[in-house]
Amino acid sequence: MSALPVLQQGSRAPFCPSNHSLPLFYMNDYSVLGLLVSDLDITYQLLVNQNLAIVRNADHIAISIDWPGQISEIVNLLDRNGIDCEITDIADQIYQG
Repeated sequence: MSALPVLQQGSRAPFCPSNHSLPLFYMNDYSVLGLLVSDLDITYQLLVNQNLAIVRNADHIAISIDWPGQISEIVNLLDRNGIDCEITDIADQIYQG
């Protein structure tokens, strides 16, 4: 089981995976798959109503994913309810030094 981070589109706060360690040698190709949504609060309510395991943080939510196809089901649910979303790399401004 994995967690899929969901962030508000246009948020200026960089995503920092608090429970993840960076690989020792990642050579600038480190990424974190996540969703950017047009309305994080409505997204949270829609997902809670689907009885998904969700953790709410100050600037994002994290959905427990049990199988890969579940991501497309979540995207379809959000689309049907008028939430614009995109699957993207949300790891930003990670410096290798």
